[in-house]
Amino acid sequence: MSDDALASRNQSPRPETLLTVVIPHFNQRDFLPRAVASILEGETRGIEIIIVDDGSTDDSEAMLALLEALNPRITVIRCSTNQGAPATLNTGLAAARNRYVSFLGADDFVMPNLYMPLVRALDDKPTAALACSQIVIAGSDGALRGIRPITPPSFSAEYLDPRAVCRRIESTDHWICSTTAVYRTDLLRAAGGFDATLGVFCDVIVARILAFEHGFIYLPGIRAVFRVAANTLSGSTLLDQTENTRQLAVARERLSTSIVGKLAPDYPDLFARRLRFSAARLQLVWNGQNADPSAIVSVADGTDSDVKVLTAIGQSIGFGMMGRAFALGWLTFRLKPFSPLYLIVHSLRNRFTLIRNRRRVTDWIRRMDDARREMITAAGTGASTVAAGARDEHADLRGL
Repeated sequence: MSDDALASRNQSPRPETLLTVVIPHFNQRDFLPRAVASILEGETRGIEIIIVDDGSTDDSEAMLALLEALNPRITVIRCSTNQGAPATLNTGLAAARNRYVSFLGADDFVMPNLYMPLVRALDDKPTAALACSQIVIAGSDGALRGIRPITPPSFSAEYLDPRAVCRRIESTDHWICSTTAVYRTDLLRAAGGFDATLGVFCDVIVARILAFEHGFIYLPGIRAVFRVAANTLSGSTLLDQTENTRQLAVARERLSTSIVGKLAPDYPDLFARRLRFSAARLQLVWNGQNADPSAIVSVADGTDSDVKVLTAIGQSIGFGMMGRAFALGWLTFRLKPFSPLYLIVHSLRNRFTLIRNRRRVTDWIRRMDDARREMITAAGTGASTVAAGARDEHADLRGL
């Protein structure tokens, strides 16, 4: 879409909506239909969907055209060349026409109860910059691997003002899962949007800056599914020692020079330590028995003593489930990323929540996978009648 066309679009009549969902897309043709279907199937009908295609090279055009024809609320912005995730997010933010905006990865998808509760919460608390909830982690094999945030800021729905954010972040962190975050569009724009120099941390940092400045709303409950894989952008960055170290240094500096550094001077260092712990944990999770103690300690910014301890664990019992538990226990002792009490209590609570919601989540995953397959088949036929009639012919895509 050209700049003139975008300007015309912003001035054209449209159905009344409150929320824009931006889906950045690059070579995720097989997953994108599921993300879109999950929004259309949700309890919020008045949503504008903007798909920003970042110069995909995987023959996505047929699918993009199908989605564009599926519903008048869906718009596709096509970028001729790949610009990277932050630029793609900013393109979607600039095109958003509603009071609230959210960003959904093309390979992730939302549960039907995500958007309306968060929008209502923001309507009720006009000082909050954003609202967010919990996600379930799913592997490439579809297996449910856990819940995030690991240590949420509250056991119940709550607005945390800046003072509460400063106080609680000493013990817990990583509360704002970007997949569920709904922002006030004007405040996100005023904060500068997504800083390209931060790479995969661009959403993480701006969310923290907004939370420290305006406060945010947390609603418990599994409301989205986040796909993890070693070849995703976030996963590959955390596994790449050089790139992880570089981007983490930039992120720490950005926090230090923002309102975060003014209100909580010690937090930027704590944030870096917690991210190094997460990177080390990913080394263990993805590499398993082949995990390299030196690589783990490198991303954790540890010492030779840490290498010796992890090497002893690997050589004695290996890095299976028990070995990873011992290794993570050692790294927790050394890096002190979170309060041990909070970590234990919330881990048990998250486990119970996952067990209680497993059937609901897996049923939804199957339903969205069915919708995804139908749309891929429709895109493959190239029949325009399929696209025009998709809303009425496919029950999994109704909900307009």
